[in-house]
Amino acid sequence: MSSIEATRPVPQQEMGATDALVGFVRELHYEDLSEEVRHFAKRHLLDTVGVMIAGAGGEVASHAEAMLAAVRAPGSIVVPGRTRRADLLDAAFLGGTAAHCIELDDGYRQGSVHPGCAVVPTALALAQARPWIKGKRLIEALVAGYETVTAIAAAAHPDLRQRGFHPTGAVTVLGAAIAAGKLLPLSGRTLADALGLAASGGAGLFAFVNGGGDIKRLHAGHAAREGLQAALLAERGVEGPPGVLEARDGFLQAFAFGPSGATRSIALPPPFGITDCYIKPYPCCRHIQPAVEALIGLLDAEKISTAEVSHVGVETYRIAAAHAQTGWGDFAGAQLSFPYLIALALKFRGIRLEHFSSDNRADPELAALAGKLTVTAPPAIDGLYPRLRPARVTVTTARGTFVRQADEALGSRLVPLDDKGLEAKFQELVAPVLGVSTAATLARRLWTIDEIDDVKALVEATAKT
Repeated sequence: MSSIEATRPVPQQEMGATDALVGFVRELHYEDLSEEVRHFAKRHLLDTVGVMIAGAGGEVASHAEAMLAAVRAPGSIVVPGRTRRADLLDAAFLGGTAAHCIELDDGYRQGSVHPGCAVVPTALALAQARPWIKGKRLIEALVAGYETVTAIAAAAHPDLRQRGFHPTGAVTVLGAAIAAGKLLPLSGRTLADALGLAASGGAGLFAFVNGGGDIKRLHAGHAAREGLQAALLAERGVEGPPGVLEARDGFLQAFAFGPSGATRSIALPPPFGITDCYIKPYPCCRHIQPAVEALIGLLDAEKISTAEVSHVGVETYRIAAAHAQTGWGDFAGAQLSFPYLIALALKFRGIRLEHFSSDNRADPELAALAGKLTVTAPPAIDGLYPRLRPARVTVTTARGTFVRQADEALGSRLVPLDDKGLEAKFQELVAPVLGVSTAATLARRLWTIDEIDDVKALVEATAKT
């Protein structure tokens, strides 16, 4: 593993993290990737396309499309899951918003970030606009984008989140720019310019945890659009700040270190971050999923009925525990609400998209169940994060107290969701939108993306007719 020190302040002669990342991306070629990395790239492509198609019908994504339709004419670029086509930048924006719209997109625990929701929509939109993009080139671009996001997010974590920023909004714009730059393709200096330009497009506050959660979905859309725009501007000769990751007043100082003079390293593959990204089985905040799974496992193993439960205590890490105060008055907030998600687990022994309907959110039974929860963040548990995402659940009943701990949730490398389970998720999301037969055909083509000579034709098949 190679490490490049990113320090604030950084003397000119010590700058190198940005150039090293750009050099890595330039030398990344499909032929040099292991079968494991190629397979994981296809897994995350399949997963993200499925979530984009289902998420396109989400409320925020639909409002975003209606807003754009009111101010400009349709374009020629397909947005997965939609009938109306968009221009190139709008397609990236709408695709990114849809991919983050239902809380089912992939993520990277070590950086608390969702790479696919910006990287994949950007690459798919651009692949339609530039002729004859081969599947192998798309794989290259996706891996480059994912590695950019995972490396930078890990270096900035947990400082970035603790300073109030949303890592997905702040970091994935860089991965989107790199993925686009890889497809165009941009030269080394121009690729660095794209990264420099994209860094000023990073944004997103975590204030949505207190309400107004719909903005969270738009963060991914903004990142996809701004990253793509940065690459296109760089292609035309617009220069970005040099050494933007490590420079004084650069990305890491602004989003992570501040003026403290702290030192952190950005690690480049191997190992590849994309092989350690998780896939979500439940449409809710990943921080809460270990507690949900521990609770469901405990209820099933001990044959505890919902009526028996008098109290649920969860010990977890601080970032997860912060969601204990989140309400569930709106769809987005409910997906981030610790009390509501625990209530769903108690009542339904699972979490599905239909559980977030307005009728369910207003159900007094769920409110009563949510009131049985207490969440704490003891140092012994909190100290395990971000290496793990632990949750210790204690259920109190009249016949005794029962305890179960989960250190990770289903879908991670430690607790993997296999290819069969992933394809089942894809079918469940896509079949209601495109039909069972089309969904099955699309899945087969995505699994063999590296055999396709023209990605545009494949993306066309993701449109809603």
